[in-house]
Amino acid sequence: MKRLLLVNFAECPENLHFERALARAAARRRGLALDVLHDFDYHYDFIGAPLPPRGRRLRCAGLDALKKSFGRYDVVVLLDFPKRARCATAFLWLARQAPAGAKVFVANHLIPMPGQNLAADLARKWKALAGAKAGWMLEADDKELWRETGLAGTRLRRRGYATDCVYYKPSGAVAGGYVFSAGSAGRDYAALAAGAKRAGFGIKIFTDSKPGRLPANAEVLPLAKNLHNLKEAAERARAVAIPVKDSHVNESAGNSIAFLAMALGRPVLLKRTPYWERLIEDGKNGFLCDSLAPAALAAGLRRVAALSPAGARRLGAAARRTVLKKASLDSFCSEFLRGLL
Repeated sequence: MKRLLLVNFAECPENLHFERALARAAARRRGLALDVLHDFDYHYDFIGAPLPPRGRRLRCAGLDALKKSFGRYDVVVLLDFPKRARCATAFLWLARQAPAGAKVFVANHLIPMPGQNLAADLARKWKALAGAKAGWMLEADDKELWRETGLAGTRLRRRGYATDCVYYKPSGAVAGGYVFSAGSAGRDYAALAAGAKRAGFGIKIFTDSKPGRLPANAEVLPLAKNLHNLKEAAERARAVAIPVKDSHVNESAGNSIAFLAMALGRPVLLKRTPYWERLIEDGKNGFLCDSLAPAALAAGLRRVAALSPAGARRLGAAARRTVLKKASLDSFCSEFLRGLL
């Protein structure tokens, strides 16, 4: 029986989804036991945290307790840097000193910039990942910052962001008369709200940023306090639009919301970029617009409104197939385990 340890110290829904997908992939493999060591304060009941196959899910109780209870593992998988400073020393011990057959790092978020995360800063200072067998960074991330952690050359690999297509699957909910959007970084919600108004739609926005004064058709709710409503809000929308500004450096920004919407079979509207042109075939599995001008956004939303019920179903099915093929967490985790074991 081979034993795998997933270290999930960065509390967030995305990393719980990763944990669930890895548990499903591990359950499909004979002779593999998966333990999970986590640092979650919130339970995320709306997602659920199933017991890993043939293993345990344990809360980290500090470095001393970890050293005393640490068992034999063939592979230790470090998922992102810890969210909280209280786990920094345990993370660094696991990365540098804990006995294991092999250690790998998987990024499910962009690497924290210097000064943003204690564990990441210390990992760069001490090149804590120099002994890792391999590490996966997100495709749009800064390779130089990763090299400072000790990951470089062929050991530093790229991966695309992926979504939990098991959790985000169509339920048959009837779409409403609003456009949905979510996220905080680099969004032009004023332009989207104006475009939605021109196209005759209301708009619902989940964000922790301050979008400023918006038209009366816009409803703005805090994202962090509505994570449990995210799935329903996206699935019941007529369209999901992600208005990322040209000035935003990361052209893949917004893919987490776009991918979950596509997995739910909803039409997405995105600004045309080389990144999105690799994933969206305009009019077939989503829609692209050439700018974030309200008129351009309104034109894109009118294309969504013009879909017949059968056309909307075909486009939604094509959107889900795209995510299943190119951005599925279950596919990534299955391939990941095949390469490790």
